[in-house]
Amino acid sequence: MPNDDMPHPAPASMAKPDWAMSERERRRRAQPVRRARWPWVVVALLAAALAAVLIWDGRQGSAPETVASTGVAAASGEILLHPLDVTEVERDTLRDTLRISGTLQPRTQVQINSRLAGTVAEVHARLGDRVTRGALLAQIDVEALRAQLAQQTAALEASRAQYALAEAEAARAEELARRGVSASVAAETAQSNLAVQRANVDVQQAAVAAAEITLNDASIHAPIDGIIAERAVELGQTVAAGATLFRLADLSVMTLEVLVPVAQTVQLERGQAVAFTVEGLPGRSFGGRIEGVSPTAASGSRNAPVSIVVDNPDLDLRGGMYATGEILLRSEPDAVAVPRTSVREDDAGSFVLKIEDGSLVRQPVETGSLWQGDTLIGIESGLEAGERIVSGRLPDLTDAMAVRVTDRM
Repeated sequence: MPNDDMPHPAPASMAKPDWAMSERERRRRAQPVRRARWPWVVVALLAAALAAVLIWDGRQGSAPETVASTGVAAASGEILLHPLDVTEVERDTLRDTLRISGTLQPRTQVQINSRLAGTVAEVHARLGDRVTRGALLAQIDVEALRAQLAQQTAALEASRAQYALAEAEAARAEELARRGVSASVAAETAQSNLAVQRANVDVQQAAVAAAEITLNDASIHAPIDGIIAERAVELGQTVAAGATLFRLADLSVMTLEVLVPVAQTVQLERGQAVAFTVEGLPGRSFGGRIEGVSPTAASGSRNAPVSIVVDNPDLDLRGGMYATGEILLRSEPDAVAVPRTSVREDDAGSFVLKIEDGSLVRQPVETGSLWQGDTLIGIESGLEAGERIVSGRLPDLTDAMAVRVTDRM
């Protein structure tokens, strides 16, 4: 490649005559042309480097060991197998599971409302308090209610007195009528008056009972054991009938609501085990069981709701925690399963290639069910724990081939 920085002689047809040149051009024309040498130096260095690489390769041996996932023939004639293409048979518990996720909620939550209007005179529970069934949570002022109860009680006593008088008069009229002293009409009138007084007593008894119930309703008690999850009332507040005062949650039993593809609900049934973990409690796992499976998909989806009940005796789980886990669909203890790619087929049936004394051996097997998303296949007979088989997709391997499992990963 020419160097543009070096002077070049002009072609003869374009050369200036001496009389037209300047003094500087005459001196440049008199100097000899120097050719660039550095390109040849670069070429020489590259040639030396290439020679060094060839010499190094020659020293490494003429037959390097190569390992590939397809099995490669070594110089000795053996087929080298990658460790990832070999599986050691083991006995273990086989499990098929279904992944799930959802939010935990207390199984029992109670909203406590006021049954009557009034002014709150006492509040005995705060947010987060643990309370027992029957504990007094709040008290509505009862002064007017007690006065009303006293009034109804007095009216009841008056009705009872009237009833007693009517009862005595009815007895006297009946006796006189029996003796013929008075007409039977008087006795009938007395009996009618007695019935009226009896009805008045019943009415007043009902009024007293209603006043007692109203007085009792002024005391707000916890209907269950639980934790105060919401408090919506303050001391001195005037509340209306039906107003929400508290929300009480029982955390001893939680529920996990999840959605499962409808096609897989046929594999679910009440009582199946569920294992899960939750955010906020790392390193811990929890268990539950299926309580119910919806027979239909949720509106606008192809997923069906599944309810899982979780015992929470230590109250570690809280409402709103996000949980992920799996439902155990089936299991088989002390079983043998191999990768599905291990099992081959020929005219004689199913078999695997077992590695024995440096050679491949055709080992007939009896297969069973598929496991773990159809990636494993159960082996009913033909293999024992500790044996090694070819599990990679190596279709060119056949019985009696010499093989060696390399220790390179």
